[in-house]
Amino acid sequence: MARVERFIQKLNEKHIAQFVMLNPKNITYVTGFTGDESLLLATPNKLTLVTDGRFVEQAKREMPENVTIYRWQKGLLADTIKLINESGLDSVVFEADQLTYEQGRKFVEAISPDVIPMSGVVEEMRWTKDPEELADIRKAVQVVDATFLYILGEIHPGMTEMAVAAKMEYFMKTHGGEGTSFDTIVASGIRSTFAHGEASHKVIEAGDILTMDFGALVNGYASDMTRTIAIGTVDPKLEKAYYQVLEAEQAGIDAVTAGMTSRELDSIIRGVFKKYGVEQYFIHGAGHNVGLDIHEGPYITSRPGEGDIKFQANMLETIEPGLYFPGLGGIRIEDDVLITDGQSEVLSTAPRRDLIKIPV
Repeated sequence: MARVERFIQKLNEKHIAQFVMLNPKNITYVTGFTGDESLLLATPNKLTLVTDGRFVEQAKREMPENVTIYRWQKGLLADTIKLINESGLDSVVFEADQLTYEQGRKFVEAISPDVIPMSGVVEEMRWTKDPEELADIRKAVQVVDATFLYILGEIHPGMTEMAVAAKMEYFMKTHGGEGTSFDTIVASGIRSTFAHGEASHKVIEAGDILTMDFGALVNGYASDMTRTIAIGTVDPKLEKAYYQVLEAEQAGIDAVTAGMTSRELDSIIRGVFKKYGVEQYFIHGAGHNVGLDIHEGPYITSRPGEGDIKFQANMLETIEPGLYFPGLGGIRIEDDVLITDGQSEVLSTAPRRDLIKIPV
């Protein structure tokens, strides 16, 4: 079933008479339109892209013919409000998390029908990936696999983290990626304790542990991988931690399957760290879905509500345990994992079984 038809089916299931889609990634997912500063006004009978003159020709090329294009005259929200008020429908649902408080207040006050804020309508559709999406993500993973092998031959003491990130990003963009999934994380030495330590001008030194978290985009779809390596010989505690993190990741990979809850998987991953008495050094979530956004639900978590979500076949989750020791350094390993009804599939092939040590 095409995405437009699936989306209309979702509207009917939720008894939504009219829906204002504001999230650009959701619009791309449903219609194929990749422009910005636009919104989708949807009913079970008609989908209308409200946009301006810059995107009309692009929309014609990218969207199916059953999506109408409306070129606004007075403004994006102003014309949308006019269309809603003229619709004759009793209610309208909108993606409340996409507007500021002030925008939302004005939007609600200007609309005649009952206004219902709602989030997650399209995001839940995006949880599972269709064959086309998986093909793009596989290509994006291949780009980061190649990037990791390339950068291993480039890294040496005396380089800055920024120089490493620049080389990685250039390689991704010239070897099949259309861009990066996010700003590349390169964190060395003490900075590796920063879970999201974007590259700085710090010089990489012998004895540093070095974490690289990076991803490529292919047709808008993201990959996400983390590898940690050693620059020469590192503190024995960090080398030991590397294999504890690897064990936790592999435990998650081996266990995850369709029907398992997020809480169950989170507990398995964290259980490895509890076994070694280092669970207090795992300071972030154990993973997330990935697709058009680098961070999508469902997340691997034990939080109330979210932890009860059951994984489904064709969800694409990252598994990314880590240990971070203040004043010493941090370790993280992350791979993109395709969930199936049986054994999961790790999409990346970049080496991780042993701590790679760069000669100094």
